[in-house]
Amino acid sequence: MSCLGAGTYAIKQFHTLDMKSIFASLPSVTEVLQDPEFRRASGDLADEYRTRLARQILDKHRQRLVDRSAVGGHPERIAADVVAACVREAEALSRPFPRLVVNGTGVLIHTNLGRAPLGSVIDALDLRALSGYSDLEWDAASQSRGNRDLALERQLCLLSGAEAALVVNNCASAVFLALNTIAAGKEVLVSRSELVEIGGSFRVPDIMEASGCRLREVGTTNKTRISDFERHAQAGNSVLMKVHQSNFVQRGFVEQVDVGDLVALGRRLGVPVIEDNGSGLMTAGDELADDAVLADEPRVTASVSKGVDALCCSADKLLGSIQAGILLGRAELIARMRRNPLFRVLRLDKVRMTLLSRTLQRYLAGRSADVPLWHAFHATIDQLGCRADQLRPLTKESRWAACRRVPVRSKLGGGSNPEADFESLGLELEHRDLRAEEVKRRFAARTIPIVGYVQHDRYYLDLRTIFSHDIPEVQRALDELGSVVLAGDAMM
Repeated sequence: MSCLGAGTYAIKQFHTLDMKSIFASLPSVTEVLQDPEFRRASGDLADEYRTRLARQILDKHRQRLVDRSAVGGHPERIAADVVAACVREAEALSRPFPRLVVNGTGVLIHTNLGRAPLGSVIDALDLRALSGYSDLEWDAASQSRGNRDLALERQLCLLSGAEAALVVNNCASAVFLALNTIAAGKEVLVSRSELVEIGGSFRVPDIMEASGCRLREVGTTNKTRISDFERHAQAGNSVLMKVHQSNFVQRGFVEQVDVGDLVALGRRLGVPVIEDNGSGLMTAGDELADDAVLADEPRVTASVSKGVDALCCSADKLLGSIQAGILLGRAELIARMRRNPLFRVLRLDKVRMTLLSRTLQRYLAGRSADVPLWHAFHATIDQLGCRADQLRPLTKESRWAACRRVPVRSKLGGGSNPEADFESLGLELEHRDLRAEEVKRRFAARTIPIVGYVQHDRYYLDLRTIFSHDIPEVQRALDELGSVVLAGDAMM
């Protein structure tokens, strides 16, 4: 054997021996199960699933070792890392999902935090209709199978003035069902400025094409006129569509086509018009009509009154309810959507139907201000100050340098009028030992996370999105982080 060959053989033999020692350092399933920390963390799991969890984590670590060309670190750390991973996974499994979170961001419809809060709608819910059997699909008069959609349809038609209504899983589902039913195999004409991407990398053109229709862009990025639609629309082969731009706003040398003009063109040519309204702004009467923050938001009732053939909107944005997609429009088109096999795939379950119905009842009673979203929106600065009054003043011993009341700006969120903000009241927190980013991290890491924001190395909590019942949790967080000197820990 040559010197080169002998050297290569020795390196391979050394690596094999090294890998064997590393694999030998992996703990056994029994060792993981007997670890005190894992026993504590996995206390809510049955023995069968504790064992399966340990095996899954061990298999993942073993595969990582196999996949690495070189193994770094010390073999004696591997066992501890495996057990720590098992503990973390067990703790994650034992946490309820979703968890309560205190929203101090000032964003009312916060997509990452569950969008519209349900609050008092949940509190007033008669759970007997959910805890036992219900008349979800049973008609008492005929003593036979009923239609689960009729109750919500009655409420939505009365609230919006539409001929018919249907509810599905979310607004994307509503758009998909409408296009698949009305526009499959046809061209759908949309302004180039409305082919937007919204949260979660969801792109309007993608769902349009997936629904089976052919997308045709009209107009330019900044200007689209009714003549652009008229030039390409063909009876029997086209559908006109208007899309809410969500978080995308254009200013300056721009022009858009009003849905009313699209409807007039559609009537003249015999072409249906679909609107993706997005936010779902519906109010009983005109209590929000003069609000400047909502001035640029399209009203569902306005589009229905203009005669749009099918309108899609969200229920968990400006309607302030659960995740759902609402379809409103001509009875003949809604009936076709109900007969579409896709509707069965996209329909709502009984829990969400119940919660949505309770929200709609408040609108129909003229009490939209009682919907938690609008209750937070309308709260006065004095009312927000009363929430701050519930907090105890800082003591001399506290590690908090300051907890000041300061003016801040809240936002609607959820893609609704993204440029508009409005006055609010916040807490500006300054810690003696910790930088603001570390305060933010520690507040978010609590059992009940508190989510705020940082500006100019100060941590802020907006009281508009912190409910009165959240204040004790904020007080506990202040007490916990203000009671211990954190020497050497993320010091300023």
